[in-house]
Amino acid sequence: MKATDEKPKPIFSEKTNKEKKDLPFWSIIFSFAKGEFRWIAIAVIASVLTGVMVAIQPLVIRYIVDNGISNTAAPPEERLNIAAIFCMIYVGISILRVTFWAFGYRHALKALEGLVFRIRAKFFYHVEHLCMSFHEKNSAGELYNHLMGSPITNIRTYLSQMILSIPYQSVSFVISAAALLTYDWLLALVLLCTIFLMVLCNFLARKRMRKIASEYIKKETETSQYLTDVLHGMDAIKIYSIEENIFKNFRNYARMIREEGVRLNYSQYLAGVLPELVTFLGTAVIYIVGAVSCIYRGLSTGTLFAFINSMGIIMNTMTTFLNMELTRQSAVSGLEKIMNVINRESTTPDVAENKKRDVSVEKEAALRKNGPCIEFENVDFSYEEGSYLYKNLNCQINYKESIGLVGSSGSGKSTFTKLVMRLYDVQNGTIKVHGRNIKDFKSHDLRMTFGVVPQNPFIFHGTIMDNIRIARPDCENIDIIRAMEIAHVHEFVNDLPKGWHTVIGDGGMHLSGGQKQRIAIARAVLGNPDILIFDEATSALDNVSERHIQEAMETLMKTHTVLIVAHRLTTIKNVDRIMVFDKGEIVEEGSYDELAQKEGGIFYDLLNN
Repeated sequence: MKATDEKPKPIFSEKTNKEKKDLPFWSIIFSFAKGEFRWIAIAVIASVLTGVMVAIQPLVIRYIVDNGISNTAAPPEERLNIAAIFCMIYVGISILRVTFWAFGYRHALKALEGLVFRIRAKFFYHVEHLCMSFHEKNSAGELYNHLMGSPITNIRTYLSQMILSIPYQSVSFVISAAALLTYDWLLALVLLCTIFLMVLCNFLARKRMRKIASEYIKKETETSQYLTDVLHGMDAIKIYSIEENIFKNFRNYARMIREEGVRLNYSQYLAGVLPELVTFLGTAVIYIVGAVSCIYRGLSTGTLFAFINSMGIIMNTMTTFLNMELTRQSAVSGLEKIMNVINRESTTPDVAENKKRDVSVEKEAALRKNGPCIEFENVDFSYEEGSYLYKNLNCQINYKESIGLVGSSGSGKSTFTKLVMRLYDVQNGTIKVHGRNIKDFKSHDLRMTFGVVPQNPFIFHGTIMDNIRIARPDCENIDIIRAMEIAHVHEFVNDLPKGWHTVIGDGGMHLSGGQKQRIAIARAVLGNPDILIFDEATSALDNVSERHIQEAMETLMKTHTVLIVAHRLTTIKNVDRIMVFDKGEIVEEGSYDELAQKEGGIFYDLLNN
């Protein structure tokens, strides 16, 4: 958690980065916009009508001045009446302009929020279903930034401009440009020179802006990663009393974001200043040329006013169009980041719906044949390419058999449980559950067969009952109560101020290790699984808590197939069989008493050391 200048590991593969160049931006956006086209059409039509109103306003001003104020041929009262009528027309057009814009804006928001919702839902669903290998390599902070940070914001900003600003400004630009050409050729020539200088200034600033915006997003992502890590590791921060060091690191990251933010925003300001100065200069020249034209060339004052107003519309439109490229690049970059995750394939791909096997049917068939519950056949597995943990591993576990998995750290005992649940796929060989290759089951169906009690169970913010119910959201309260009884949860929950309705903080900070473990057991039991896995469930507990957990485990061993990854060897005294792992191999098997008496064996050494 230290602030460094090290580059974060890339979240995407080299192949994916290469593919980013050809990102079909609009086809992807259209796929997410399904169901929103009606709102988009309404917003675009309203925007076009707004543009018409904007372009007409300067024409009305011309009539106010020429036909009313400056019309010396008419008597004063008539001039005033003409000016008043056209002013009322101007107000009416303004009301229509605001009404059309508000109507379009509301429907554009509906479309944009619907589209963003679909992107977020697709992203989150895919990330949830990606394999463990992906989550080990990509930080939660980086993924959170993809979902809620700049990438989504940039997409929304660009699409908002495309739906609202571009239609109305395009229409007003065309109408205003057509009108300008009828006003005066000399003024139009000055305006064209001004537009050329604006385009040139924008072109010079664009390349620098892209680089700075890219660097800002990179720094923002680094900061998100760090903050997520810190917030998840608050226990460790307190335990090691490193608050000051963490705060210093946070200040460094915050300072980095501040500096990049100032740099980005100031660069954006400078990028806009030059075109703005050109606009001011062009406006001044227009006034001078307009004055000369009015005095010496017979140009009417109303025409000059109308020209200046129309020019303002055109200049604003040009500024928007010129800045659109920068906005588009940010949006494309954001969508690339999101799609590179969405397009990432899982290393444990799910079976097709029409080819999946039914777990309960396969279980009944295996029981009829008196086959094993779990079977490893010639399994090779490695976490990293070229470094195998398992090589040609074979074993069988029968129904309602309790198995203790023992070995030193890194020997492969926890990996055994991860593979049987298909959190990772093996490189070679086959793993079977209920006599069927686990790849033939849907991942959800397979994992519902297991109830897992990890060493450090995650406790969500919510009540104790909510934390147990997540295993089966549709269950009745009576089912939860039964699960609590099996897991001995009642022995501590009745002492809490609101019983099982007591709200516990993030990570279960108000619960002891033993209480968390008992909640985890209740979760595992509530799902009514065929196989239970206890992954070092008592390794960090006091004797009283261990006794409660042990009683729950022994009760469940009578009715379930149970795998116990054991750190404390006393917890597996009563299992049917112990499998001893060493460097990815099962080197010893037998009951507790048999292995305890086998001098020189690994289990014997573990027991005595």
